Amino acid sequence: MSYIIALICGMCATTLSYAQRYSFHNLNVDEGLVQSQALCLTQDRTGNLWIGTMGGLSRYDGKTFTNYNMHNGLLSSTVNALATDKTGNIWIGTQKGLSKFNGRTFEHFSIPKQTEHTFTAPVSNSQQINVINDTVWWRAAGDVYYINAGKIKYFNTPGGDKQITSMLAESGSLWVAKSDTLYHFSNNKWETYTFLLPPDQKSPSINRIYKDRNDAIWLGTGMGLYSVAEKHITPYMLNGQPFNYVSVKAITQDKSGALWLGTGVGVMKLSGNMLQVYNKKNGLSDNGFFDVLTDAEGNIWMASDGQGVFRFSGTLFTSLDETMGLPSAQIMAIATNKRDSLFLGTYEAGLFIFNGGKVSPRSLPGEGITAITSLCYAHDQKLWIGTRDRGLFEYDHETFRQYSAPQHHFPSSTVSRVYEDAENRLWIGFGNGMLIYEHDSFRTVNVKNNLHVVSFLSIGADSVLIATEKDGLFLHNQDIVSPFLTGTIADSSNINCMILRGSDLWMGSADNGAIRYNLSTRKALVVNKSNGLRSDFVYNIIDDSDGNIWVGTGFGIHKIMMNATGVAQVTFFGKAQGVTGMESNINAVLKLKDGSIWFGTTNGAVHYQPHSSVISSAPASIVMQSVKLAGEASIDPSYYDSLDQWYGVPVNLHLPYKKNNITFTFQAITLSGAEQVLYRYRMEGIDAPWSEWSATNTVTYSALPPGRYVFYVQSVGSDGETHPQLAYAFEIITPYHKTWWFRVGILVACILIGILLQSIYNKRNQRRQKLLAKLRAEEQSKIRLRTAEDFHDEIGNKLTRINVLTNVLKSKVEPTPDVTRILGQIEENTSLLYGGTRDILWSLKPSNDNLYEILVRIQDFGGELLQDTNVNFSVTGIEEKWRNYRLPMDMSRNLIMIFKEALNNALKYSKARNITLDVSMKKRDVLQMILKDDGLGFDPKAVKKGNGINNMQIRAGRLNGRLYFDSFYGKGTIISLTFRIPRNK
Repeated sequence: MSYIIALICGMCATTLSYAQRYSFHNLNVDEGLVQSQALCLTQDRTGNLWIGTMGGLSRYDGKTFTNYNMHNGLLSSTVNALATDKTGNIWIGTQKGLSKFNGRTFEHFSIPKQTEHTFTAPVSNSQQINVINDTVWWRAAGDVYYINAGKIKYFNTPGGDKQITSMLAESGSLWVAKSDTLYHFSNNKWETYTFLLPPDQKSPSINRIYKDRNDAIWLGTGMGLYSVAEKHITPYMLNGQPFNYVSVKAITQDKSGALWLGTGVGVMKLSGNMLQVYNKKNGLSDNGFFDVLTDAEGNIWMASDGQGVFRFSGTLFTSLDETMGLPSAQIMAIATNKRDSLFLGTYEAGLFIFNGGKVSPRSLPGEGITAITSLCYAHDQKLWIGTRDRGLFEYDHETFRQYSAPQHHFPSSTVSRVYEDAENRLWIGFGNGMLIYEHDSFRTVNVKNNLHVVSFLSIGADSVLIATEKDGLFLHNQDIVSPFLTGTIADSSNINCMILRGSDLWMGSADNGAIRYNLSTRKALVVNKSNGLRSDFVYNIIDDSDGNIWVGTGFGIHKIMMNATGVAQVTFFGKAQGVTGMESNINAVLKLKDGSIWFGTTNGAVHYQPHSSVISSAPASIVMQSVKLAGEASIDPSYYDSLDQWYGVPVNLHLPYKKNNITFTFQAITLSGAEQVLYRYRMEGIDAPWSEWSATNTVTYSALPPGRYVFYVQSVGSDGETHPQLAYAFEIITPYHKTWWFRVGILVACILIGILLQSIYNKRNQRRQKLLAKLRAEEQSKIRLRTAEDFHDEIGNKLTRINVLTNVLKSKVEPTPDVTRILGQIEENTSLLYGGTRDILWSLKPSNDNLYEILVRIQDFGGELLQDTNVNFSVTGIEEKWRNYRLPMDMSRNLIMIFKEALNNALKYSKARNITLDVSMKKRDVLQMILKDDGLGFDPKAVKKGNGINNMQIRAGRLNGRLYFDSFYGKGTIISLTFRIPRNK
């Protein structure tokens, strides 16, 4: 075995000369896999990955695992073969037989007893399943069987009693291998293929038959890879030599055409004369791999013996860590000589140089090892090394020279940052000040308060920005240090790092994410957790060759790309994309001349390679995972026809009108990084547009009115494409009292009852006339008496006098049209004036001077005004405790009149179906009242202000408040009034 590994490494020397750790994403028991010994793989039509293990069956949807074992219906916990058919069923070969799983139940198959080929237990460990059209082919116990129309039958093969070691079923043909011989069945006859080898070489046993996209047949054997042509089997030639020194157990082809081989020790990739070996040394495993699979998105999946499954999606990120010979994984600083070497400063192991694929240490002078905090490779080809407690080192590739406190004006021996500006000056930051090194000497920069310097950035001639830990930004210009204020959130943020891209100053903060500040417009843009980042702590920041901004954060690496409309689009990269260190370190970032970027993290140095081929997440489908009703563990079976067989989601859901608070959970099935998928949704049946794109995959709708609905979901992966959408139809049943037949019945009943009541009324009417007349006279007398008591001036008498004189005038003048019209207007205005005095009378009562009664008065007015209309009116927010707020009489009067005018206008002009008034008390006794309607709306600029709107503004001014109108055609109107409640004296 050691000879074989050495031979492979020798043939792959060129490909491994710059060895790094590749980004293999491992899924094992810790992530939810049922058992670590993975034996076989398949992908269903929805996009899920199915994994057969020695401990059961697992389904992986890109986020979570669903596991099955004998308790769920499997014949055996050891799953040796898997396949899917066109209807979505999963076919499972186990040690105890063959099963079909439809998502709900397992159906088992056994060989008829009359055949001489019967099952033995166990069937065998080596199995295969191929599904071609409606026929299932199964290799087990050394023979081949097929299932058609629900019956299993034995298929006779040539070669005597030799065990069949591999099988490949095609439409109209079948390939089988019996040890070292290959047979092909086509057109009802068998053809034999034999190995074309030297006489002294023994033919190997065939482990796997594979057909690539070019219809070439490949054989994985116990001694390498072979191809089939013209009835002969010949070895694959690699650089002129037969590739016959490893045991190939499984084969797949990636999208580029390369072959991936599962072997007894790791996995190999063959592309022409290039061989790439993947094993434990570069991020995979030295274990055996029983199966390999290329999924629909192009990822390569590998089933290992004891370490679960691995996914390879390309090499966008590689890494250097402890597994690659780096003693410490905490990379605090990175620099390069811009030729062939990378310098790595670590927290606990000192300085290292990465050159020619090897990591070698460079020990600093002195005893012990100190943490390296910063590295800077200067223009004179000297490396400057900042340390935690031993000052600053100068390294010229041969010798070290040390500078530390108190010599050379050093305020401390702990260096926080070393930076070379555009004028080749070296800036050294400390926890209590800073120095400049030029002309072979250090000089102190005079600053106040012993600033704790975190970062530097040259932004122009003799202009250097200085970021401090707690005191904000400073600008050094012509030896003067002054605060650099932006008037934005940056002034109150702890800035860790900075870059300049054109006139845009990008800053990474410890609390507010990434901040872009334009030096010309003085405007800022913040990118944080609210719009894409996974962490608001930005440790380092850099731009790439395409103008995108990269930030290393407290959780993963992010790319920020500004679209044509100026909106930041954020792409997240985490462990699933090969980022081994999820937490970055301050200013530990470096861009090389080839455009690649190195990030220093707490778990190694991560290398971003922009020109590498990677697999983008492209969801194959979106599935509805659950539909739930508020407050209920499950949905009553009477509300649906059936359940979805895979997720148990109700089909043809029809809910009572009271069950109208519904939560949907959905997921896009992608195996390339589900965390990169964004969703948007909308509900057909309510007037609402698509939602904004977000990572949210759970949505709740409350108080849905009766009707038919379709809930739509769309997803977009990291490829930027919108993929097939999900549509879920359901119905909320209209209650019987809102159906047309119920309303007709009510109408008929009302007519009959009305006739009956009218008859009764007519009979009793005469008896009641005298009594009613008497009661009416008494009531009118009381009303007159109370009105006379409340009036202290002559308003009531004057109004009565006007009415009397108008009636007298009617009787004494000739009733011409003009006279009649004028007299009618007098009567009408007198009546309106009298009606208006009711609010004055109400406001004269001292008991009505509190805020609670005033708001209830408005609520009552709105209810009375709209009660016989089709408009729904509701008021929210009124609280009983507001009785303690006393308002002057004029303030209560103005408040009531504003909302009387607003409600009358909404009724007259808006054609709204719903009007709501929301009342809330803000800080410092500020009352906010918001009146909304869903009517036609209007353009406040286009509509000429009449007396109504002007009066409302005047009354709001009397309240010392602010009145706003927000309306657009077709989107309703919002009227907002805010004013402060005066304190009670």
